[in-house]
Amino acid sequence: MSTPAPEVFVTALANAGSSIHVSEVQTRRRRPSDVLDEMLTRVSHLDLSGKVTKLDAHLKSGGSYADIYLGCLNPDGQVVAIRQLRSHIFQEASELKKSIAYELRIWSNLHHPNVLPLKGYTLDFGQYPAFVTEWMANGTVLEFVKCTPEADYLRLSIGIAAGLNYLHVNGIVHADMKSSNVVVSPQGEPLLIDFGLSRILDISRVIMTTREASGTFRWMAFELCGGGRDDSECGAIFATRASDIWAYGMIVLELLSKEYPYSHLRADFQVYTAIHNGQLPPKPQGLSTALDLALWTLCNRCWLLNPSLRPSASDILYSLTLLENTVCPTAYMTSEKSTNPLAKDLMGHVYVTLSCTRSQSNISP
Repeated sequence: MSTPAPEVFVTALANAGSSIHVSEVQTRRRRPSDVLDEMLTRVSHLDLSGKVTKLDAHLKSGGSYADIYLGCLNPDGQVVAIRQLRSHIFQEASELKKSIAYELRIWSNLHHPNVLPLKGYTLDFGQYPAFVTEWMANGTVLEFVKCTPEADYLRLSIGIAAGLNYLHVNGIVHADMKSSNVVVSPQGEPLLIDFGLSRILDISRVIMTTREASGTFRWMAFELCGGGRDDSECGAIFATRASDIWAYGMIVLELLSKEYPYSHLRADFQVYTAIHNGQLPPKPQGLSTALDLALWTLCNRCWLLNPSLRPSASDILYSLTLLENTVCPTAYMTSEKSTNPLAKDLMGHVYVTLSCTRSQSNISP
């Protein structure tokens, strides 16, 4: 087992959640102030300046790149979340302006039941716009399952997959998939957030501090940690749909275990080294039901070291929906639909478990 050199670990900080799009490269050629001003004009219908009040000066939570405050939207008094990008992690103000413009462009055009809607932006809290969304009192998906014993983690897994598939279909790599970037609505639906912030930071190739990157490595894919590359290979590694799928598997693991991935490892460097060496998280204790085993199988399919062999978000969504809706697993296993490898694997656990249960019930005492 090898230990990556410290400089490799630092490089991974810059690679975490990085993905460059053509539109971003084009944006660089224009003056940052013009880019932001033009975007604010384009989405002026989302301007909530003068209508949002902070209810507490203290942070309520924070992601890798933004601080989140509790606020109130006037005049109806709706409780909202105010998300402010941390300006200090940008080397230049121009990069921050381009980042905000890019995020506004992406977020304002996304509409899906499993993506947190952008209510608007406000210029009331500094010289740069802050994003405004509905406040989700249920918290993150991990917080939700910890305090809600009856939580339906299959439905949560399906909802997260649906949101991720929507992003991928629209050409967007989330690049920072983790439980803290999935909140739960009052109706119990998982909603993806911060799908642009991690990619945005790559515009300036900022290397974050350990504090800002903490909590990211546990969801980073094998290839993003330098796995599978020899010493002669160089160049930046970018997040892809496949690395999103790896991280999705880590979120499903959190639903099963109610703990962060690699919870047995305390330090980020330990986690990074484990992933770099292809070491996967251990199987959580207490997984016994057919559903538990099917989802654990899904996790391992998402963690295949070869990115090209991982299932797509569409495959996952199809397979989990089938798992939820199939009344007779036996009939499914003998149908032509079983040619879908992932669906066959997941349904196979249900089939085997039911067969064992029926056999045991036929044994005389």
